Amino acid sequence: MKHTSDINRSDIETWLSTPRYKRYLEIAKDDDTLALELYLWNIGLAQAVLRDVSFFEVALRNAYDRAISSVWNGNDHWLFDDASPARRPILRTNKRGKVKDANRLNRNTIDHLASNLGHNPSPDKVISNLTFGFWAHMTDRSHERDLWIPAIHAAWPTGISRDNLNRKISEINNVRNRAAHHEHLFAPDGETCSTLEACKDAVELFSQLAPEACSYVYGNKDRICSVSEFVSNNPALCKVVI
Repeated sequence: MKHTSDINRSDIETWLSTPRYKRYLEIAKDDDTLALELYLWNIGLAQAVLRDVSFFEVALRNAYDRAISSVWNGNDHWLFDDASPARRPILRTNKRGKVKDANRLNRNTIDHLASNLGHNPSPDKVISNLTFGFWAHMTDRSHERDLWIPAIHAAWPTGISRDNLNRKISEINNVRNRAAHHEHLFAPDGETCSTLEACKDAVELFSQLAPEACSYVYGNKDRICSVSEFVSNNPALCKVVI
C-alpha cells in the first residue's frame, strides 16, 4: 500500500484511539511508522481471516438447517415452531446450582431478527442473517441431547467428537469476531495466538461439510488457508505470531 502523505501520532490516535494504537506501538517499540504499517498489515490479515471463515460459515449454517429439517415434523419451520429442538425450553443446572434455559437466547435471537426483516420473513432469509455465534453454540454440551444426537451429528463424519468440534468452532467464532471488529489478530513473538490455527480448522471443517466446494475454493491437495497464503506473501515487519 502506497502512502502519499505523512501522518503524526495525534492524527493516528484520533483515528484509531489511544488504547487501540498502544498495542501496535508496543510491538513496534514506539516507532509510529512501523506501528501504523503493522496496523495496516493486520487489516489485510483480517480480510484473509474473514475469507476463510465465511466459506465455512455458509456451509455450516446450511448443513445444520438440512440436518434439523430432516428430523423435524412440526407445522412450522424449526426456526419458528416453539416445539422445535432449537426453541423449546431446555433446562440445565449450572455449576452454581442455578437453572437456565439453554434455548432462551435462541428464541430471542430468532424473534428479534425476524421482527426486523419485514412481515413473515422466509426461513432462508432468517438463516442468512443469523450470526455465526448462533450456529456455533449448537454443538455445546447443553444441546447434546436435543440437537447433536438426534440431528446435527449427521452433518459431520461418523465418530467425530462433539466436544472437540465445539472447541474448534468456538475458537473460529472468536477469531472471526476479532477480525470483524478490527482487533489485533497477532501476539508478540514468544507468546501464543490462535488465529492461524482457527483458520486452518475452518478449512478442515469446511472440507468435511462440503468437500467439493472446499476443493473448488482451496484446491484438491494442500488446501492452504487464506491466512497462511497472506502471511507468506505479506510477512509482518515486526516479529509477531499469529
